Amino acid sequence: MKRHLPARAAALLLALTLILAPAAQALSVEEARELLQENYIDEIPEEILELPTIDAITNALGDPYTYYMTAEEYAAMDAGLSGSNVVGIGVMVEQRADGLLITSVAPNAPAAEAGLHFGDLIVGVDGVTIQDAGSPDALTALVAGEEGTPVTITVLRDGEELEATMTRAEVSFPSVTGEVVDGHIGWISYSSFGDGSSDYLEEYIRTEDPDADRWVMDLRGNGGGYSDEIVSAVGHVVGNCDVAYLADRQGELSAWRAGSLASALAGEADGLIQEPLVVLVDGNTASAAELFAANIRDYQKGLLIGTRTFGKGIAQSLFSLPDGSVFRITTERYYSPAYVTPDRSGVLPHLVVDANLADEVALLLCGEPVEEPSGDVLELELAGQTWYVHRETALTEDYAVAFSELLSALPPDTPMTLDGQAVTPEEAAQAWNVACISRWPGDVAGSPYETEINTLAGLGLVFGNEDGDFRPQEELTRAELAAFLSQAMGFWYWESQGTAPLADLSGEEWYAVPVSALYYLGLVEGDENGAFRPDDLVDYQQFLTILTRMAARTDLTVQWYLEDLSADDLERAAALGYDSWACASAAGAEGLGFLPASLEECAPHDTVTREEAAAMLYQFLAYSGILVPVAQS
Repeated sequence: MKRHLPARAAALLLALTLILAPAAQALSVEEARELLQENYIDEIPEEILELPTIDAITNALGDPYTYYMTAEEYAAMDAGLSGSNVVGIGVMVEQRADGLLITSVAPNAPAAEAGLHFGDLIVGVDGVTIQDAGSPDALTALVAGEEGTPVTITVLRDGEELEATMTRAEVSFPSVTGEVVDGHIGWISYSSFGDGSSDYLEEYIRTEDPDADRWVMDLRGNGGGYSDEIVSAVGHVVGNCDVAYLADRQGELSAWRAGSLASALAGEADGLIQEPLVVLVDGNTASAAELFAANIRDYQKGLLIGTRTFGKGIAQSLFSLPDGSVFRITTERYYSPAYVTPDRSGVLPHLVVDANLADEVALLLCGEPVEEPSGDVLELELAGQTWYVHRETALTEDYAVAFSELLSALPPDTPMTLDGQAVTPEEAAQAWNVACISRWPGDVAGSPYETEINTLAGLGLVFGNEDGDFRPQEELTRAELAAFLSQAMGFWYWESQGTAPLADLSGEEWYAVPVSALYYLGLVEGDENGAFRPDDLVDYQQFLTILTRMAARTDLTVQWYLEDLSADDLERAAALGYDSWACASAAGAEGLGFLPASLEECAPHDTVTREEAAAMLYQFLAYSGILVPVAQS
């Protein structure tokens, strides 16, 4: 938990305007250079600005989010955010070997009028089965057709085949859809924060609220959207609050606050959802959707389930021209209400589960509440809410694998009861005769940092070797440290700008990707000869320097703390033998609570073991709120 909040954090302005008009004609290369020099988030080398075309300049930046769009390209992007019109029956499907699983039904579409809904499995079209068609793609093609033509759809629902005949029509897929599942779960699918999406969200919440005592919001595959829509959406769910802090190229902060915009929530200080809420995320949850998830985490409003999100923590401004073309420029890096950016590392869920099982895990946890303890109902306390898993559902063929996944993801200290008696995930698995596969390394029992290592392993942030061992007392090499931090922070999932220009790195080594990722993030560097020395052991002053660099890049409060260190703090570290380049990191790590012991006990040239590295990483993640113990949140 953060123990301080610098005074400077209080002086913030509201950022509203993202669309500007720089000129009265199509964008010229010189105008593009000027816009980039004035607005791009980072300094741009002169040799890049001197390139002859806009495309050449933006490509050289290595930033996939800064580019020029023609009027047609911008219109297509805008339509993609706001929903699109197609001819068909109005369903979105997930292709499976046994058919087409309906994941969303467009409002007022032929499928909705015919009674099809989320969870139905399309197994036939006009009498042609998935086996007859030969592939899910072929069956999907049969669903499409000309406007005004009839089609008969066969679906499998609860083991029973049902037929429905409808007429194909032009249908619109809004970026937000909602329905009540199982009679009491308000299930909202949110594909993007496009124009008007927050109004749809409010409508669905208010419409479904009388019937819903549990909520699921699915942000998987949501790639983001517009700033005013994300602000309003967070306001509808969380209430009147700070949604984000944005830092520009000068480091100046501005704030987005729900309740301050005309389209934001009015009169609902605590948000519209008061019941337990699950938010589903995956590796394709990005940008504004990550910000939404981070708000849920920071304000402890719900339970995040799925996999680590994409890691786009930068915001773009749209500089529009009279001809309809737009220059999209990365102008700010954004931070969550806890002053943490998801940039490059994403948002970590409370429970990490297979994304393909997240629906079933959410539905299991959203079982109907019971008033009396029962041996047939597992009661859990997660993220400050009470959840109920019913045996009759958990042991069915459709949910048994997801139930095992849930039990395997739960920390051992999760408050949970069965028939009124406290149980562990393993004991619950034994009672109901299902599998619970431990994610913990097999050799950390007895380590002073056993809890920290097991927590990181349960979230997939660290792994054991091929034998499942973590080797807690082994010393870390520089190559192993790069892999350790890249895995834990999610840096593996970002392409770097190629292999780092280090004298002893060819790009073929097993550690080339993590080393390059950390190099381009400014977290590691070469020695006086430009070499990385991958086999060198890591000592305390090296580790703390890299850790605090990473922490300051991720968490503004760490950056501010390091900037505010006193001369006495630095002199104390120097007196303990830390080199001048490491004194601030050593003093900052101690003051922030990252060290496993006092600074006196962490001699600068002592090598760091794997268990010590895990403990210090855990302390940073817990301090910043990136890692939230699900049983205590």
